[in-house]
Amino acid sequence: MDNRRNFILKMAATCAGTMIFPACTVSKSGKTIKEGEEWKMGSSMAYKGSGNYGLTEELQEQADAAIEKIRKGKVNIRLVDKNQRPLHGFKVHLKQQTHDFDWGFSGASTICGMTPAQAKRTEYVKDLFNCTTAKCYWDEGWHQPIEKVEGKRITETFTGEINWGRANELRVKGHPLVWTVRKAIPKWMDKYSYAVQMQKLEEHVRDLIRVGGDSVTQWDLCNEMLWEPSLRNLPQRDWPHLEPTKEILTYLEPAVHWAKDENPFATYVLNDYGLVKTYAPGVTAQQQRQRYVELIKEMRRRGCEPDALGTQCHVASWYTSEEFITMLDELSEADLPIQITEFWARMENLPFEDMQDEMEKQQALVVYVSMMYTLAFAHPKVNHFTYWGSNEWFDEDGNPTPVYGALYDLIKNKWMTTESMVTNAQGEVTLKAFYGQYDVLVQDENGNSRYQSFKLDRNNNEITLQF
Repeated sequence: MDNRRNFILKMAATCAGTMIFPACTVSKSGKTIKEGEEWKMGSSMAYKGSGNYGLTEELQEQADAAIEKIRKGKVNIRLVDKNQRPLHGFKVHLKQQTHDFDWGFSGASTICGMTPAQAKRTEYVKDLFNCTTAKCYWDEGWHQPIEKVEGKRITETFTGEINWGRANELRVKGHPLVWTVRKAIPKWMDKYSYAVQMQKLEEHVRDLIRVGGDSVTQWDLCNEMLWEPSLRNLPQRDWPHLEPTKEILTYLEPAVHWAKDENPFATYVLNDYGLVKTYAPGVTAQQQRQRYVELIKEMRRRGCEPDALGTQCHVASWYTSEEFITMLDELSEADLPIQITEFWARMENLPFEDMQDEMEKQQALVVYVSMMYTLAFAHPKVNHFTYWGSNEWFDEDGNPTPVYGALYDLIKNKWMTTESMVTNAQGEVTLKAFYGQYDVLVQDENGNSRYQSFKLDRNNNEITLQF
């Protein structure tokens, strides 16, 4: 068994060439694949080759060193009295409350209810995560649409997810403002000319941002533009629909200006998939990464660049460490922060054909998810990681799964700072700590104490506290 578990850490699989699929709706195992979900055709394939689905000892050491370098900073805390004199020999208890890195969760609609299981899940979510996604599809079948009937805008589910996030002290991200795939554009738009359609799109974008208000601090501005047609070319969609950069910007450039005009303080992110593995006909993941970087550079030249570049990481089965790192490195050429916007790891996509034991499968899942989070946190460009959905986190009674436990151990224990020290003759304590929000308990020799808080980031590492 020990040999088997060691083997899990070194299990291998890479895409063995490009898989050819029809360009539109197809049938797989008797199920219909909808437009906009063609990526599902690559999700159940078993890949053979070489690579790692877990961290090797060498890769673990490299990741730990990178995390120590880029996620922590030296902080000097100085205690003074009301006359600014240093306080020597005072105890300082430092406890990190949250990360500046976004640990995201997107399953609000499945747990923001009043059943005992939902209440239990909510407690576990807010204990681990600090960010959530509120969904606002214009017209999408699996989630409550905003405006399936023209003029009848329904935002209760969207605002409910926002309010749930705020009530649980989670940062809120909206998803998405623009998505030019047939299933996400209301049918009633077809009766209008292209000029009017653009006006309607602008009204939709502006209204969503107003509804989100100050509560939504991040937005997926545009979804899947590398695979889908521009708004005016929607009737000619033939997936994979690869528009030139100039055509993508016919709707994306004005959308950036609409959004930033409505709320210039929010973070606006582009969001796309198929950037890790090759599985679509006529295009490779590497080509899509190159197109993405070229798009960002042109947007920067035009003065409409986004604030971050988002990459989905759930299509075409699981990814090897080599594939994931290569993607992050190549996307870094755009010189923007990178968000892992949609990640999941599911048992049905398990790439190990010979694995039958359920406990081994669960362990493989834990190893893989831990690897992906570690590699993302170790990369200097990544500042956000959202797990898409909630099935892997809890059982039907709301209890946490081994995946939750493994991530909790990383995010809340290994990657958080808790320290107790005593001030020196200058009234100072100095340490290296993870960036984030901190609570400080200061005690003098008589046991008198005072709580204070501060935020540690790259621009704020000299903290003076008065006692």
